[in-house]
Amino acid sequence: MDTSPALGLAYLAPQQAQKHVTVNEALRRLDALVQLTVLSADLAIEPATPAEGDAYILPAGASGAAWSAFAENAVSVFQDGAWTAIAPAAGWRAYVRDQQSLVVFDEAGWTPVSGALAGAATFGVNTTADTTNRLAVKSDAALFAHDDVTPGTGDIRVVIDKDAEGDTGSVLFQTGASGRAEIGLTGSDDLEFKVSADGSAWTNAMTIDKDAGYVGLNGALPTGPLNVRSSGVSAGGDVILIEGQGNAERVTIHSVGAVVAPQFQGRGASGSLAAPGATAANSRLFGLGGSGHDGSSFVTQMAALIEINADDVWAGSSHPTRIAFRTTPSGATAAGGGTERMRITPTGDVGIGLTSPAAKLDVDGPVRVKSYAKSSLPSATAAGQMIYVSDEAGGPVIAFSDGTSWRRATDRAIVS
Repeated sequence: MDTSPALGLAYLAPQQAQKHVTVNEALRRLDALVQLTVLSADLAIEPATPAEGDAYILPAGASGAAWSAFAENAVSVFQDGAWTAIAPAAGWRAYVRDQQSLVVFDEAGWTPVSGALAGAATFGVNTTADTTNRLAVKSDAALFAHDDVTPGTGDIRVVIDKDAEGDTGSVLFQTGASGRAEIGLTGSDDLEFKVSADGSAWTNAMTIDKDAGYVGLNGALPTGPLNVRSSGVSAGGDVILIEGQGNAERVTIHSVGAVVAPQFQGRGASGSLAAPGATAANSRLFGLGGSGHDGSSFVTQMAALIEINADDVWAGSSHPTRIAFRTTPSGATAAGGGTERMRITPTGDVGIGLTSPAAKLDVDGPVRVKSYAKSSLPSATAAGQMIYVSDEAGGPVIAFSDGTSWRRATDRAIVS
């Protein structure tokens, strides 16, 4: 063998004359190839006035007195006033100054080091990757920024691509290598947000339906724009809690151009959500209430409550309901939200202080109507009204309207 296998350095032969020529040739070759740096890898025209030691990687179609005879991908070095072509071997690396990049040579040619590593089985940054975590990074932070070098479009997108709908494509958050939260497509194409206290048992906190964009909370499969499931909430707990930090907050639902305004609707049934049973008598179908803070805590039951209840056993086409209004005197917190003060029956009878009204208005106690002076009597156009006239001749009196005038209830005489 006359030359070294890697760099092609000529060996000294036994009893060789002019050994310095061979040695100097080897040194020139080493000077060019050790810490190999080239000025360019895409200059196709041979420079007219090169400097001693200038080196280039030749592209296809290079031209010039010397370069036109050199092979593509050769390293062309200007030494001792002449160009020399050196054929690269697989694995040689070079720094390209005008690109500020490191390239490596293989059978396909010179390739940026980042591209050459694209086929690596594993890659670790500040740590060791393995066959499960083929890309592993240990760092206080990781940055993905848009391409302002090439330049790119200004956009940036991180893509997680799974194979099929039943597979998982997600981002997992851990504490001490134990899962605590997961966001992604976990076994379906619906977007899910899951949390865990121990990395073993997981709770589905939110699901966003892939088709309609509906949102389900607490494991609910959304069948409307927002579905909330109350399973797991303790008795008396808040299924939906809206907290106001001022003194004039309100919850508003806008319905623009709608024939039917939005509704709050309660749906009560026995059994379970998966297998509901018939609604039982006295079941609360809907409630709207409020409670206040007594200086130490919020009262455990509603201070005031309006509720719609099933009035009888629901079956077939018979679904009678009643409306009850409850309050709690002196801050009492009786079970059920206080004492019932008014009831509207399924037939439309209203009872004040009565749970079984026998007329359209049945009052358990005195009824008071507004007092008027004769000089400020309201219109009597609507017949059947009743008022109290405080300064009628002969003394105060109850009066009723006949559609034209106000008449005293005692003798039907017109109030004058």
